[in-house]
Amino acid sequence: MNFKYIIVFILLLSFSTSLYNIKYFSKKEKYTELSRTLFPIITMVTFFVACYFVSLIISDGAETGKDKYFGIIFMFIVGVILTVVNLSILGKEKLEEYTKGKKFSIVGLFMALGVSAIVFGFLDNFGMKLGTEALDDTFLQVFLSPFSQDTRFLDYQDNIKENLSTINKWVSADWRKVMNQLLRFKDTIKNVPQLSTLYKSIKQFDCDKLNIPREILKDSSLTNDYVDNIRDKYDIIDGSKSMLGNTFSDFIGAILGAALINLFIYMTAYDGIITGDDKIDNNFFTRHLSSYAPFMEAIFIALGCLVPIFLNIAMNRNSNKKNNFYSWLVVGFVFIVMIIMMYISSKGVKNMDFDDKKNSIKKTLIGLKARVDLNKNNSELENVLEEKVDNFINSL
Repeated sequence: MNFKYIIVFILLLSFSTSLYNIKYFSKKEKYTELSRTLFPIITMVTFFVACYFVSLIISDGAETGKDKYFGIIFMFIVGVILTVVNLSILGKEKLEEYTKGKKFSIVGLFMALGVSAIVFGFLDNFGMKLGTEALDDTFLQVFLSPFSQDTRFLDYQDNIKENLSTINKWVSADWRKVMNQLLRFKDTIKNVPQLSTLYKSIKQFDCDKLNIPREILKDSSLTNDYVDNIRDKYDIIDGSKSMLGNTFSDFIGAILGAALINLFIYMTAYDGIITGDDKIDNNFFTRHLSSYAPFMEAIFIALGCLVPIFLNIAMNRNSNKKNNFYSWLVVGFVFIVMIIMMYISSKGVKNMDFDDKKNSIKKTLIGLKARVDLNKNNSELENVLEEKVDNFINSL
């Protein structure tokens, strides 16, 4: 077995174990801080490193088509693991148990919103790469064929399918070399009997011509229509690959992104609560969160989307033995910043003191009054209720 498979298996095992350990270590007060810091970092590190090795496995089998579905399988496995964890270890009641009496830091706020957006962006683009690469023309032919048919050629579906595979092989092979030679000799190809370089390029191209049925070849006009039909069908299928790949990435990104949000809540204790600490609640970034959050999320999602692009550049350039230092530098920088932010935000989680709890309840009730429009002018009953709430607030 290829050692890369073993590494991915070990990383997935570490990924699962780190999440599972949260359940036990969080119960013990002396290990709570360690659990809140260590296990989420292990989870994220093992996930991203596993993604790298998954990409290597897919790249190694690119020419033969081997393991092209490995990335999709990997993502689904991770999705299942995170879903199970979200329904158990990091479920709503468990999260409330982990975060009760805790207050987040400003760094934790940025971590919960910013890093989660980076992860979602990474999942979206990385998932699209996996989904698009895994789609072959056989699959898309089955998926799209009923919606794109020429009724004249319904009896030749098997032949059309074969020719679509042939064209796909043209695209996958080194067609640039053949085209370059054809363009070089375009003016003399008819007059020069010996075109050794062109022949060599065509031979290295190692592709077959289209296989047109004999009964179609009898009519030149019908033959042209038949070839046009195959070409148009291939263009539709090829143009749909990226969209179908994007569908997969959005699907898997939504599942994994939503699952990881609970992990970030556990780590930072940020769940949108009013902490009661004026230094946090009255901080500029906390008070104006709704104003800048959409822009921050957009920027960090875009940053997350760029990471797979630079990772792809780094890996491909590495195979050509070219300088890929700057590509790895970008990937490494984003990764290190994420880990540092995760560490600082988890360390920034503090216990609420008595004044924090009192102020939190008071501010929450004041905000709740405005939210439900509790107004004595609305009715006599609301007048009584408002007085009771005001009396309780003033007693705090």
